Amino acid sequence: MKKTFTLLMLFANVCSYAQKTKLQLNLQKDSTYYLTTSANLDIDQFIQNKHQLVKTTITGRMSHKVIAVKDTLYTMDVAYQSLKMNMEIGGNAINFDSNGDTTNVFSKLMSRLTGKAFTLVMSKRGQIVTIQNTEKLFQNILDGFPQLDEQKKSQLLAQVKQSFGEKAIKGNFQESFVIFPKIPIAVKNTWTVQTVIDAVAISTKTNTIYTLNKITDKYYDISGAAIVEAGKVPAFKSTNGYLARLNNIAGSTNTTIKIDNKTGWILESKVIKHIKGTMEMKKTTDEPILMSYPMVVNGILTNTGN
Repeated sequence: MKKTFTLLMLFANVCSYAQKTKLQLNLQKDSTYYLTTSANLDIDQFIQNKHQLVKTTITGRMSHKVIAVKDTLYTMDVAYQSLKMNMEIGGNAINFDSNGDTTNVFSKLMSRLTGKAFTLVMSKRGQIVTIQNTEKLFQNILDGFPQLDEQKKSQLLAQVKQSFGEKAIKGNFQESFVIFPKIPIAVKNTWTVQTVIDAVAISTKTNTIYTLNKITDKYYDISGAAIVEAGKVPAFKSTNGYLARLNNIAGSTNTTIKIDNKTGWILESKVIKHIKGTMEMKKTTDEPILMSYPMVVNGILTNTGN
């Protein structure tokens, strides 16, 4: 009898591991899903034989309203609800908050980015298909800044567009969402995903091996380990009077994530990132590179959703 009971328990265990599950998003039309992202980045730059450490924390909350469901695609109206950044460099601090002091130029700019919806199309597998209508974010964004001349406004608008334009948003979003496997899988099964990010100043290819660790009555527990490689040679980004890009990228990421087992939406996730590359800078597009130096980025990206 005891042996029979043991065999039954063993059989039940094997069955629970062998049972396959289809991982995918199951979102409802007219429902709104939220995601709060916090990125803590330590950037170590070795400039002229000296280390310069830049510590940055960026926090944002976004709403995703499903406006259409067609076949395997979700179309969403996405809007920033809040944006906040703290940066420490060389003993100096730079802060802005979309809900903060509107006399601060950057806080005022961030407040004008919030509440404006652009369009995101995402597959049920969690893959970002397209980002559209991001130009809405920049409409009238620089109205009411008498302290800025037209040249400064143009430079500032160009920088904001590079940070919040279509390519940048698509890359940032895809880093937050797991791309689910094409076929049903069982606990302890793995699948591999390659993602390509081509944004201003950076281009990467990431190969991630995901594992479905366990299934509870509330969530799927997933982990991922990735190798990050250089993609295309990236375009330069205008910053502080220079053109800059991060080239020769290499690194790794490790991810832990809990996914709601009804909606497929992120409950919580954590990505630990280690990236290194070469920062290249020049004055104009026609001039040669004036300066290049190694850079190491260590970051922790967390997401919470509901």
